[in-house]
Amino acid sequence: MKINKKYRGIVFSCLAAVFISVPIAFFMVIINYGFRAGFFIAFLKSSLAGTAISVPLANIFIPMAEKIVNKIVEK
Repeated sequence: MKINKKYRGIVFSCLAAVFISVPIAFFMVIINYGFRAGFFIAFLKSSLAGTAISVPLANIFIPMAEKIVNKIVEK
């Protein structure tokens, strides 16, 4: 199944948000909680919260960053 190319930016932003927020959640739970009982639940909660926050932010700020970069970088 393919998604229409007009949704490319949204799909890219969402995937970037997930690929960034889940590993960050993993390491933050290790740092703040450690590997002990309840680690997986803490990681799951942190990943879900991080993804819920980062997806909308990525959809706002990735296109904005792309416009800024296009203005300041030579073609």
